[in-house]
Amino acid sequence: MEKNIIKLKDVVNRDVSAGEAESLVDYLLACLTHVTNARPLFGVINTRTNVLEWTAGGGDFRDIFQQRAENDSCLNIISLGQLFYCLGISGADLGLLQNHIKCLSADELKYVQQPMTGHLDRCFRVVLRRRRAPNDEQVQFSLLDITPFQEAVSHTQDMAKTLWADLAEPIERAPGARDLLLSVVDGLDELFALSDDEQIKPLAQDLFARVTTVNERMLALLLGFEKRYDTGHWQPDDLDPFLSPVIPVHSVPIKGWGDQHNELLTEHEGEPALIGVDAYSLKQAYDFVQHAASIFVISPTPGCIYVLNGPVGGQRFNSLEDFVLAIDVEENSTQTAIEFFRQLDEKSALGIFAIADQNQEVWGRPGLYGGWQAMLVASSGRGIDVRGLFHGLKNLLLHLQVLYVISSRADVDQVKKELADSGQKIRNRLSDLENIALTGHRQHDFDEETVAQWLSTVRQLNHKEDCDIDVTSSGVDQVSFMAPPGEMEDTLEELVRNAIQHGATAVNVGASLLDGYVCILIQDNGPGMTDDKLKQVRKVLKTGSYDATLSTRKDGTGNGLLAASHAVSNFVDGAFDIDHGPNKQGVEITISMKLPA
Repeated sequence: MEKNIIKLKDVVNRDVSAGEAESLVDYLLACLTHVTNARPLFGVINTRTNVLEWTAGGGDFRDIFQQRAENDSCLNIISLGQLFYCLGISGADLGLLQNHIKCLSADELKYVQQPMTGHLDRCFRVVLRRRRAPNDEQVQFSLLDITPFQEAVSHTQDMAKTLWADLAEPIERAPGARDLLLSVVDGLDELFALSDDEQIKPLAQDLFARVTTVNERMLALLLGFEKRYDTGHWQPDDLDPFLSPVIPVHSVPIKGWGDQHNELLTEHEGEPALIGVDAYSLKQAYDFVQHAASIFVISPTPGCIYVLNGPVGGQRFNSLEDFVLAIDVEENSTQTAIEFFRQLDEKSALGIFAIADQNQEVWGRPGLYGGWQAMLVASSGRGIDVRGLFHGLKNLLLHLQVLYVISSRADVDQVKKELADSGQKIRNRLSDLENIALTGHRQHDFDEETVAQWLSTVRQLNHKEDCDIDVTSSGVDQVSFMAPPGEMEDTLEELVRNAIQHGATAVNVGASLLDGYVCILIQDNGPGMTDDKLKQVRKVLKTGSYDATLSTRKDGTGNGLLAASHAVSNFVDGAFDIDHGPNKQGVEITISMKLPA
């Protein structure tokens, strides 16, 4: 039987010289190998005929396909509807996706963010792109298994549900902490309306007693949090790294494809050509990679890294450091990225780090014939730190401690604004916790906030604490970020309060602009920490795994630094670092985040 022969120019739609043929063969086989072995399922749908013209990859879906094949010996997938049926995705979701496809204009990219649930309780997300004319009837898709991300959302929601219920439990036959806290916030309005000093003092004392009861209850819940909930850093154990692809597309084994030029490269009608390779699959793989919104990377051997598309598509790199630099991984994410790619030849993994002004999900796995491969996809959202939110709610109770010293109308007038602001923040945090318990999401995910707004909360501490707090800002006051409402204000306040509670008598907070980043430096003159304690703290911050012994205060929970680190990590290339202060005196915390694009 005559072997398949395809001219290189018919694959890439341009003339190919003999001099570039060898390197082009390398690149084409890299494209074919990558899409064949990909974790997501790739495909091309013809919108005129509704036929699936090509599919590849799908390592994450192999168990579903295998189970379906066992139950249906006639399983034959030739349309998008049949594919969705096989995966157990509902007709409603199919209709939604078909509407998205119908509305796509040429070369338009569409992320279908609404998760679709399928067989074996799996969750999926789709990325769509319509090709250009004359092939604009073709829409290519990437179907991603986002079950690990959805499990994290579900886990977050379960924690919020339990905490919300815990706050409602009666305290020694008295109302629960939630009702007590709301009664305090409502009681503030009553306090503000009073003019008689003889009525003001007992009401303030009663409100303060309720705050004390709530604080004790919330502290107990935080101290038991880790025992009740698994809140450590997750990494999905969702794929055998050596699973073969769902849909094989190679007509011949391609092992060590970088050394097969002599076997595959030939000449046909006086032009460079490939022999013995499935020409149709090769061209489809090449076309898919060229139109893909995601960046594809494959490394068959150490010291050989191909970037198949994107700004540096077609280039080869000899080291991870050069590769990471070339794809524009942001400064704070560089080491994280290098470590992530370095371990992919042994295990599948998901990661998130910042590339070119955007947080990216990175899907990686060992390569089909050795080495590793990865796909970089725009991140679908930010995580919610329920423990950090709850910790921040508890810290807001500190703002209400002033109730203890209120005895007159003059006292009320002096602190009215602060108490009113704190009361509203408490309502907002409780609303957040309730909405996460009900939906898995905040009521208001993001607000536009300025650096000046964040720093103003720290400046106000100067009037409340027996400490010299110096706050300076250089050219960044009006820089704004989209952030969870109030989270960064709470974070900076917590860090300064923490320094004071550890014995600092002076805290310097400085915000400045450095090489495209907003940097916030917090230095204190407290006793600092030992090298062993610093090592322990850094390990906790790096792994995201809570350590109950982290706190050095008698009534501490060890949540503060971890919550602060999590809040910062949600920003593009956000980084949180802690070190000894100058001359090993005190503590120095550095926060940096990429300027908004």
